[in-house]
Amino acid sequence: MELSIPPKEEIFLRFDVRDIRKTRLQEILPENLIALEQTRPPVEKAEINRIVLLTYKVSTGRIGFEARIQEITADYRVILNRLNDPAPCDLRFWPRIRLDLLPSVRAFYGESEVQVVDISGGGTHIILQKNDCNAPEIGQTVKLKFLFEKGEVTVAGKILRQWLDSGQRDHAAIEFCGKHNISQFIY
Repeated sequence: MELSIPPKEEIFLRFDVRDIRKTRLQEILPENLIALEQTRPPVEKAEINRIVLLTYKVSTGRIGFEARIQEITADYRVILNRLNDPAPCDLRFWPRIRLDLLPSVRAFYGESEVQVVDISGGGTHIILQKNDCNAPEIGQTVKLKFLFEKGEVTVAGKILRQWLDSGQRDHAAIEFCGKHNISQFIY
């Protein structure tokens, strides 16, 4: 399968679950080779022959394929050898659980109950009550209390995004911070 990645497209190299490095495509070479800009932290010569997952965004989500680190050139380009065809992929460390799969969860921001759209071990998407005057700001750290069938947990989270939907409901995407045990209740 021929690759159709535009030059300078943002690329992510996944070395392992906690080591994902951003780079950009320089060019697609013959014989399944791909030239990328050097990453930060840099790909080292000791990592030659290592297999990584290369991913990039498309209009329908994220596409990826496995590649072997072939060479690091004198001008710091990283040359990869594509090992398989691109396929849809997901880089999430924690899979999202939709509320319909976990119907017994309730959540509270302060004294107000909020609607959980989805939740994972790394964060949540909530909808605040209408006219909630305590709506958090982007970048603010908040405390959320979750009630599950098997217990409750309070977690701190950072507001990553906020938006209004067509019904003017206030949504927030929240990344959990610090240590917590929420995953024991949802997985």
